[in-house]
Amino acid sequence: MTKIFYVFSLLLLLSSFKVADQTPLNVEWETLANLDFKKKWNEEYKMNMEIPVFSNDIKKLAGKPISIAGFLIPITTYGNEYVLSQNPYAGCYFCGNAGIESVMDLNFKNNAIRYKLDKYVVLQGTLQLNDKDASKFIYTLNNAVEVK
Repeated sequence: MTKIFYVFSLLLLLSSFKVADQTPLNVEWETLANLDFKKKWNEEYKMNMEIPVFSNDIKKLAGKPISIAGFLIPITTYGNEYVLSQNPYAGCYFCGNAGIESVMDLNFKNNAIRYKLDKYVVLQGTLQLNDKDASKFIYTLNNAVEVK
C-alpha cells in the first residue's frame, strides 16, 4: 500500500509542474526590426562590418517556436533553398529596398516543395539569432513548416 501511495504522490507532484508552452508566438517583422547595429572589425573580411545588437524583446524570442508571415524568395536557381522576406521580391533586401532585418534564412523541417517566387506564407519554426557569422543572415527559422 505504501508503494502505491509513493507512486501516486510522485505522479501528483510531477503533474503540478508547468510544462513549457510550445505554442508558437506570433511575431511581426516590426518586432524583428527593433535592433541596432554597431561597427566591428571582421578579421576574415579585413573590414569593419555592421553587427546586429538585438533588443531584449528579440533576445527573448531566441530558441523559441514562432510563427511569422512573409514572402518566399528562392536563393538558388535549383533545389529548394528559400528565404522568408517581409517584402515581395521587387522590394526586398536583395534589391536594396530593405534592411537585413527584413529577411530570414529557412531550414525546413522536411524537404521544402518548390514554391513560386513571392508566395505569401505563414511559417512556424524555431528562431535562431546570429550576431557572429557575417556570411549568414541575422535570423534563421529552423525546422520551418508551412501552416498557411
